Amino acid sequence: MNVLSHPFMNNSEQVKIPVEHIDKVESIFRWIGEQPRLPEYTKNHVILFLHACYWDIKATKYALLQYAKIRSSAPDIFENRDPMLENIQLTLNIAQMVAMPKKTRDGYEILIYRLIDTDPSKIMFADAIKSFCMFNDVRISEDLLAEGYVVIFDMKGVRLGHITRVQLGPLKSFMAYIQEAHPARLKKIYICHAAPFVNQIMSLVRPLINSNLMSLLHFTSKGPQTIFERELLPKEYDGTCGSCIDLYSEQRQRMETVYREWLINSTIFKEMPKELTDGNKDKIQKVLPEQKRSFKSLEID
Repeated sequence: MNVLSHPFMNNSEQVKIPVEHIDKVESIFRWIGEQPRLPEYTKNHVILFLHACYWDIKATKYALLQYAKIRSSAPDIFENRDPMLENIQLTLNIAQMVAMPKKTRDGYEILIYRLIDTDPSKIMFADAIKSFCMFNDVRISEDLLAEGYVVIFDMKGVRLGHITRVQLGPLKSFMAYIQEAHPARLKKIYICHAAPFVNQIMSLVRPLINSNLMSLLHFTSKGPQTIFERELLPKEYDGTCGSCIDLYSEQRQRMETVYREWLINSTIFKEMPKELTDGNKDKIQKVLPEQKRSFKSLEID
């Protein structure tokens, strides 16, 4: 942490924010110092989470607590974050995670996730989730305080056999992390080329999804080119903005080299064991929505 800065790579100086939120940063940073089980968050962590929570102090405190707690309780996802480990390399060989170079008209970043090897037997679920979270951490570092993210999950090539590879423990940890601790503004999640058995998949994750996340999901049997302008998409989707192959190759190499040590070091941002603290931690109430949206069979347009 003395060499590399988190959550933004090699950016030890405080990122710029509107002057009316500076007092909030100072207040939360002081509060962190009073929480014996929290890691040594930087002020940039505070700014990142405040921004992700739309500058709400209570929501920010809760997200910071959950971030540390989940990263401590899910070592199969948040430990051993070396992108050059064999198990991570296997995951990176079967799926592409791509950040597009152009933003939407609203200024949102576009992320694409797609399979390039459709053999279900090659999927190790926890490793796939770990790789996904590592990629997202890199994107946050690269994008700083992104106005928002639009995510495209391309289901082309997904089979029923992939469902059998899902592990409930890592799935629960991941869903909790995305909804309660991931410091990014999710704006929309498009599930493209949705398979006929998508309802079976949703039946598996439905109990873990809150109403906020459910409202962001959009399912379509068609490709991303029916949703986005061609100039925002890669050539794999009839777009003019590069190719997934080239973009992924470049971004993967950057994660494996420039970000390797940074990712390995990021495991320190977790909750400390209770026995190592005095146990006198301030408690705050959960402020994020917990209500589950009633689930009906999904309509795919």
